Amino acid sequence: MLRAMGRVKLLLGNLAVTLALLALFAAAGELWLRKVPEPNDAALLDDGSTKWRFNPYQSDGVLGYVHRPDWATVHQTEDFRVTVHTNALGLRGAPAKATKARGTYRILLIGDSFAFGFGVEDDETFAAVLARSLPPPPGYKRVEVLNAGVAGWSADQYLLFLETRGFAWRPDLVLLAETENDPADLAWNRLELDARRLPVRAQPTRRMIDQSGRMRYLEGGPLALPAISFPGQAWLADHSALYHWLRYRAAKLWIARAVRGEERRLRREAGTPPEGAIETLTPDAIQRGLWSGPAFQLRYHRKLVEAIRAACAERGIALATLLVNFRPAQRQADLAEGLTADCAADPLCISSAKLLEGHAESEVFFAEDGHWKARGHALVGEGLARWLPGVVPVRSGSPISAR
Repeated sequence: MLRAMGRVKLLLGNLAVTLALLALFAAAGELWLRKVPEPNDAALLDDGSTKWRFNPYQSDGVLGYVHRPDWATVHQTEDFRVTVHTNALGLRGAPAKATKARGTYRILLIGDSFAFGFGVEDDETFAAVLARSLPPPPGYKRVEVLNAGVAGWSADQYLLFLETRGFAWRPDLVLLAETENDPADLAWNRLELDARRLPVRAQPTRRMIDQSGRMRYLEGGPLALPAISFPGQAWLADHSALYHWLRYRAAKLWIARAVRGEERRLRREAGTPPEGAIETLTPDAIQRGLWSGPAFQLRYHRKLVEAIRAACAERGIALATLLVNFRPAQRQADLAEGLTADCAADPLCISSAKLLEGHAESEVFFAEDGHWKARGHALVGEGLARWLPGVVPVRSGSPISAR
């Protein structure tokens, strides 16, 4: 009996030492990841050329990922090479404060890489052009446009951003830059939903942020990274660099085993899109609906846009929408047609196709990348400055009017 108790004590002692060592290694890893240099300069390749590290991102427990505050990096592709700056709020562009200056008409732009301005300099984005081109409404001294566009975000993250950060900055107008692939991008996130079936957390399954702040795309379908839940996971996602470092590498190992056609397999397993009011569906049914294809993706996207509209109205904030149309070669017809019809029925929505009408595709789009060139941004920003005064009310109820 005594011998057995001795073995148990030895086992427990060894276990305690092992756990203590693991905790020590975890703490050391966390400290190293927080202190390790994060280069944003050019890396020298084997052939003697350089490749710039585009690393403006950081992981976020609610939104999946956001921009680092006060960061500068270079974005280089076959089409362009530009310098990107973020301010103290983690937004692209000029310095900005959360507190709105007296006499400022503040526009908060939400969207994805088109709003962010892939391929153009900070002052060439349509957000910057709009800020320069739109005269202040009566009673205001200046116009400020906060560019909260983040590459790869979709309507779930737009809503979460507004509720967790954006509304606190007291915008007078929210400008939603809705792109034709926003509904499809919903399938790239695993959503935690509330009782209204609206997201409270978005966890990307294909876009991962590594420890140096670069976005890595994982091959495979939306289920490439399996759902794992454990006590304290939400806290780790919000606070631990080590958690995201381990998650990224675990995902890479998982993806290495993935087979081609994962997306088609998921669509088959998801079955037909779920029917009935979205509020009555289970979170699992909604997630599978997003994997089922464009029909349900568009349905849920519309619900999210309505939630954004309701949240703005509840706070007395105007909402206008810019529908970003892709060039024909990149267009997904099912989603493009539905969003175009929605925009046509909304007097507070204008399409980029209308603002770019009469200009050749090669004039406004990059050849390979597919985003707008500086010329495209200029046309969109100036077009918005002409359109907004006639359609968007200010808080007093009078329209914005040019002086």
